[in-house]
Amino acid sequence: MALPSNVEPSVLHNLAKHAPGVESAFMKKIREQSMEALNRSPFPHRKMEDWRFTDLKPITRTEFVSMDEAGIRPAIDVEKYYIPESDRSRLVFINGEYQEKYSSIGGLGKGVTVGNLADHLDDKEVEEYLNKLVNYENDPFTHYNGLMFTDGSYIHLEKGAKAEAPIHVLNLYTDSVKPYVSTPRMLVVAEEESDVTIIEDHIGLSDNKYMTIPVCEIKVKQKAHIHHARIVRDSLEAVHVSRPIAYVEKNSEYHSYTITLGAKLSRNEPKVIQEDEEVDFTLDGLVLIDGEQIADTHSTMDHRFSHAESHQLHKVVVNGKAHSIFNGKIFVRRDAQKIDSFQENRNLLLSLDGLVNTKPQLEIFADDVLCSHGATVGQLDAEEVFYLQSRGMTEEKAKEVLTYAFALETIENIKVNSVHQLLIDEVYRYTKANNVDKVTA
Repeated sequence: MALPSNVEPSVLHNLAKHAPGVESAFMKKIREQSMEALNRSPFPHRKMEDWRFTDLKPITRTEFVSMDEAGIRPAIDVEKYYIPESDRSRLVFINGEYQEKYSSIGGLGKGVTVGNLADHLDDKEVEEYLNKLVNYENDPFTHYNGLMFTDGSYIHLEKGAKAEAPIHVLNLYTDSVKPYVSTPRMLVVAEEESDVTIIEDHIGLSDNKYMTIPVCEIKVKQKAHIHHARIVRDSLEAVHVSRPIAYVEKNSEYHSYTITLGAKLSRNEPKVIQEDEEVDFTLDGLVLIDGEQIADTHSTMDHRFSHAESHQLHKVVVNGKAHSIFNGKIFVRRDAQKIDSFQENRNLLLSLDGLVNTKPQLEIFADDVLCSHGATVGQLDAEEVFYLQSRGMTEEKAKEVLTYAFALETIENIKVNSVHQLLIDEVYRYTKANNVDKVTA
């Protein structure tokens, strides 16, 4: 299929020729649909409103190659990234490929199915939902994932099932001779009255260049509860473009927390779509960036029915010449009355060269709602620094403590103890390493 005249060939279109062979009629249809959508989707550029602040040079100036040409090096020390609570509920993927020898999926209790997608393509839930929930029109990254993925993680909870341990989906990216593109995939279906905690981890094992494009589809049925933590710890030379989308039904809850620490360029576009009344969802985030990192979050909270509560707190700490972009959209449809939605983006600048672009956005078409949004951008308060100094702290220690306290709020609700402690340690490491500039207001 030829590209339309308004679509220029991009790295994704060029790599599409390496699409895997067709394994089944089901996968053939997904690949055909994805190829057609990719070919009509222009690659983003800064003249597009949603991309005008995002520097795409880490993608456009890198010559990515297929996995076969990349000279992939083996993974080492995989075990050190395990979390103890998931010793029997762990899925491991290296460069998007399932690793059975590192995985352990036998300890989740009755009614919980966890495994790799390739082994569950005949399951009715996979046939019903895989590639059906993605709602990113004209987005070449989503469609490229649909064309290229060969495996992924699959989580299904039957009605009333409760996962006895958090499920750790560990995505590792190895060193390579040339930059490559990885396409992790995840499908989660939580039936009525089920409950699960998911830790989705992305870790670069070296400092090489690569691009990862994870796509995650989540279906939360009536009275189900999902707690979903996403941790981005990619190589500081990597590109991370993620597309997590969740559909929430009546009386269900979905709580998402995205922690961004790595990647030279990250672009996260989480969406939560309300499918019935009486739902509760969270879309929080914490970004800690330094050097020349770019962290871009474009989120959507789509309220389509009455009686819903939603919450988004997106905190960012910027040091060096790093650049943060935030565009959080709250939609309240015409018939979606009695909506209580809160959104706030707070940004802390630790250097004079850092940059923040923020645009909290409300689009409300109903009249009986309680919605608020706001954004702040600032430096450490000189009076607070002085107060801590008056209590015996050095200026450096005072700034470290204030930055640490600012960042911790977002991760307070992480349920898994070892992950909570890991993130506390990462926040401490960041504040300790980056408390160098004296730029208090």
